[in-house]
Amino acid sequence: MSTKGTSTFIIQRFTAVLLAPIAIWFLFGIVSALTSDYATARAWIANPWNGALLGAFLIIGAWHMRIGMMEIILDYIHSWLKDVLFLINWLVALGIIVASAWAIFHISFAG
Repeated sequence: MSTKGTSTFIIQRFTAVLLAPIAIWFLFGIVSALTSDYATARAWIANPWNGALLGAFLIIGAWHMRIGMMEIILDYIHSWLKDVLFLINWLVALGIIVASAWAIFHISFAG
């Protein structure tokens, strides 16, 4: 008996629970940034706590997205295309993680 489905289910629910409070923080941050200029928004991201939380939000969100898309692919694609879509799914999630980490690092430390 395989436990892969159960572990995937648990990980997806865990990432959803992690995302909920961070998403609320993110929404409050975005709403407060709506009336600010570019420099203020950039300074907000450069704050270590905000940068870390934004990075966590994007990384956990990308991982959660990857798991969800994997489940959709498993349920609805039943051909050779499944393997190609799995690869694309991994690459997109990895691209989001790397790009967001680089952007936050660049804003926070590189000025």
